[in-house]
Amino acid sequence: MNLDKLTSKIIEYSFYLLLIIVPLILTPYNYELFEFNKMLIVYFFTIIITTSWLVKIIIKGKFIFKRTPFDLPLALFLISQLLSTIFSIDSHTSLWGYYSRFHGGLFSTLSYLLLFYAFATHMTKKTKNCLKIILTTALIVAVYGILEHFGIDKDLWVQDVQNRVFSTLGQPNWLAAYLLTLIPLPLALFLKTKSKPLKIYYLSLSLIFWLTLLYTKSRSGLAGLALAYAIFWGLILLKTKLKTFPWKKFLLISSLLGLITLLVGTHYTPSLKQLLPQPASTTPQPQVNPQKTVPPNITLGGSKSADIRHVVWQGAIDVWKKYPVFGSGVATFAYSYYNHRPIEHNSLSEWDFLYNKAHNEFLNFLATTGAFGLISYCLLIIWFTVWTLKRFKKDKTYLLAAFLSGFLGLAVSNFFGFSVVPVALFFFLWPAFSLNLTLKPTSQPKKPQYYLLTNTDYIFITLAIFTSLFLCFKVINAWRADYHFSHGKDYVKAEQIPTGYDHLAKAISLSPQEPLFRSEYSEAAAKLAVLYHSQLQQPPPADIPSNQIPAAKQQLTNLRDQLILTSLQNSDQVISQNPVHLSYWKSRIKIFLLLSIIDPQFRQPALEAFQSAINLSPTDPKLRYNLALLYNQMGQIGLAEQVLKEALDLKPDYEAVRFNLASLYEQTNQPDLAKLHYQYIVDHFPSNQTAQEKLNQLP
Repeated sequence: MNLDKLTSKIIEYSFYLLLIIVPLILTPYNYELFEFNKMLIVYFFTIIITTSWLVKIIIKGKFIFKRTPFDLPLALFLISQLLSTIFSIDSHTSLWGYYSRFHGGLFSTLSYLLLFYAFATHMTKKTKNCLKIILTTALIVAVYGILEHFGIDKDLWVQDVQNRVFSTLGQPNWLAAYLLTLIPLPLALFLKTKSKPLKIYYLSLSLIFWLTLLYTKSRSGLAGLALAYAIFWGLILLKTKLKTFPWKKFLLISSLLGLITLLVGTHYTPSLKQLLPQPASTTPQPQVNPQKTVPPNITLGGSKSADIRHVVWQGAIDVWKKYPVFGSGVATFAYSYYNHRPIEHNSLSEWDFLYNKAHNEFLNFLATTGAFGLISYCLLIIWFTVWTLKRFKKDKTYLLAAFLSGFLGLAVSNFFGFSVVPVALFFFLWPAFSLNLTLKPTSQPKKPQYYLLTNTDYIFITLAIFTSLFLCFKVINAWRADYHFSHGKDYVKAEQIPTGYDHLAKAISLSPQEPLFRSEYSEAAAKLAVLYHSQLQQPPPADIPSNQIPAAKQQLTNLRDQLILTSLQNSDQVISQNPVHLSYWKSRIKIFLLLSIIDPQFRQPALEAFQSAINLSPTDPKLRYNLALLYNQMGQIGLAEQVLKEALDLKPDYEAVRFNLASLYEQTNQPDLAKLHYQYIVDHFPSNQTAQEKLNQLP
């Protein structure tokens, strides 16, 4: 067997499978249906491709590596990620990425860079094949998105998928980013091909991609596509000059795209249906006074995305000010942001949402990897742009213009959002694609070459293969662990706690290094301990003989105490390894509050955990609200009042805080103060009938 040829084929077909599977894969069995599976596929094929590459090096007895014009910016970018990880506030997250996002950690960046160099080194003659595969796969994604708009899977999702489609990508903005990066490619192929059937095919691809993007209703996608479209035709104009510019094709494409836009509409332009006169409605519309039905600064449809981004972006800049050089650590925005969360965040409709990204790729890099990370990221974009412009003057292929315009359009989309696995793959592969397209074909020996391998070579090849199998097994185990984690959470949520506890235990056994699994496991153990404790308080079942009751109670007591110990030990381990993760502190608080049902002494460590959480997120009013509830349970009314006032200072329109503060004033015979807060609730939250009744009852 010719091992050299075999490894080449493995690399080639692994890339084909990677480009097909990543955009399409999703499963209903995981905690996160889309990104998790896509990232694992990237890891899996990176292992296969890199191992095959390593075996080729052993076979040939020389280092096989193609230098590229992008080595310097890529090296600087990798160094920035390494240093940011070394100085990270949470090294586990910086290595693996934030759980539920996955993409963005150091290991994902290493995978993308290995794939870049593997493609540049081994896929020079296969670039056009890969391009065909990418476009065919994208056609499947886009067609499914169109079918979504017409309701093919409307009953499968909580989201209104007919209003904003996301196909197999998981979110409308992610689908839009994916499509805008690709749309220039069929345009370039349409311009260059002489085959009429192919012309129709490539033009159809462009129109289908465009239509699907419109169905996403993504403003960032439209903005990115507008720039990509302008850059593409601008580069073609620079190349051809006015006289030879393909005006007819340009007008044909633009007219068809404009017609589709007119029919469908956008955020900025009405659809044809909206322009046509509508029959008058005979149904009377209810009169709504927005000043009386919603809190101040919150619109009926929620806060504007621009307002949300303004606040989150300010928080990202504040994080950077604290960690100016290397940032808070790769992928740690979910932790560092809450320490610098602007108080204005509390006036947004999404004030209690978890933000694990800055919703701006550039500011996300600035906050998490510092000035060094952002500069290296921008340098990579600029470097590819300058290189492409220089090559475009010499090279005849319009595909260079397509790759660059899609690349820069993606940068615009990322400015208002963040990258995900499919587009991150394009971000790193587009320079390799462009480079391979500009290389002149080199003659290859027609006869197969055979290499004499020594025993040492066979040993190293065997080691490489077994290492690859081990790493692939770890990837598979990561999927299995997530499967059990997802099921465990669902069972616990459904109050089937023993079953959920067993699934979470299995998740930990498969992936003991993942703190999120251990945190959920700790909560489940505490809930199960409370369940056993409640059984101890009940009369024993009638079918148990009286002489066996003490032994049965002792067994139940032992199980309860063991679960308490398990819960505390795992929570201690999570916090010791991840002291800056706010969600883990909230989980710890929940554990102590659950255990306080068994023993009130657990209230004191709950208070300490509350204080640690507040130190991490000083502008979070919900933490203070829940702390006040605990103080109230402990009979410390004065402290409860003080903390409720602090929560109200942070968020004046916090309905639950005002209601509890009013109730507290009722308990302490301060009716005037109680009236003040009940009246506010009645004015701003008229659906709260309890507040109205309470107000009427007060003297």
